[in-house]
Amino acid sequence: MGSISSDSHKKLQYVLTRMLEQFDKICRDNDIDYFVCYGTELGAVRHQGFIPWDDDADVGMMRSEFEKLKKVFEEQDTGDLFLGCPDGDYEWQEKVYPRLYCKDTIIELKYWEDSFELCGDKFGRSVNIDIFLFDYTDNDPEYIEKTIKKALKLKRNYMYYKFKSKVITDRGPGAFVFSIIKRLMYDFHHSDPDASKKEFAKYVKLTDHPKSDYIINFDDLEAPDIRASLIRYDQVFPTVTGTFEGFEVKMQRDYDAALTKLYGDYMSPPPEERKDVHQTYRVEFGNYKFPDSLSD
Repeated sequence: MGSISSDSHKKLQYVLTRMLEQFDKICRDNDIDYFVCYGTELGAVRHQGFIPWDDDADVGMMRSEFEKLKKVFEEQDTGDLFLGCPDGDYEWQEKVYPRLYCKDTIIELKYWEDSFELCGDKFGRSVNIDIFLFDYTDNDPEYIEKTIKKALKLKRNYMYYKFKSKVITDRGPGAFVFSIIKRLMYDFHHSDPDASKKEFAKYVKLTDHPKSDYIINFDDLEAPDIRASLIRYDQVFPTVTGTFEGFEVKMQRDYDAALTKLYGDYMSPPPEERKDVHQTYRVEFGNYKFPDSLSD
């Protein structure tokens, strides 16, 4: 759980649960297809809710479905939820996949604390749900590997052009040199406010592909996870119903195949050293109203 207390961890899971429940309703009301994925789908199958030590939530959808979702958020009242998109102006959107955010909350991961300079003492990222966008692809290892290589470069550029890297001095010469390179990339490009958006536009063009039998999540951060996300379209859609923290969510039709590719024997919990994966460093909930059972 990183540095946050068990009480804050429970509250964070509660906020994410309510966000996911509201997201599911928005999608169902507007005929938008989605599915829970990664640790959230694993939690739905193995725990019927959160993996006990987890502190985030993940959903997936086709990129075309996300365009429908964007329109809903532009035209309808979505309460305390808002979208952060990589081609938008949300200050702390550092990845090429969009996120669903909860207003007036703050979350900070150790990843940020270790890697990037913040705006003084201010940190602005809200509690969020990751929305991974899937694209059609060919089931061709050579094509996939070539696209992964290009995608990873564009995604790194997007982030390094937007955020100033900390100079790392305590992790050896390799980390030190790499942090200097990232900082120089920022210094060179920060005079162009659209530098990151231009890299994202190249990324979207790269992942554009005609309809096919297979889909893949190039949005992911690591090449092995991107490869593991390759799946037949008809293994995902039509989605099936699962239970997550007492309400129904949509899951991939063959969630067993998807989870096995990602995690192997996914019904067996991992060893202790692999449970603290996100390392939440700080979380604040503002005036969020919790039930008495979760209050201090």
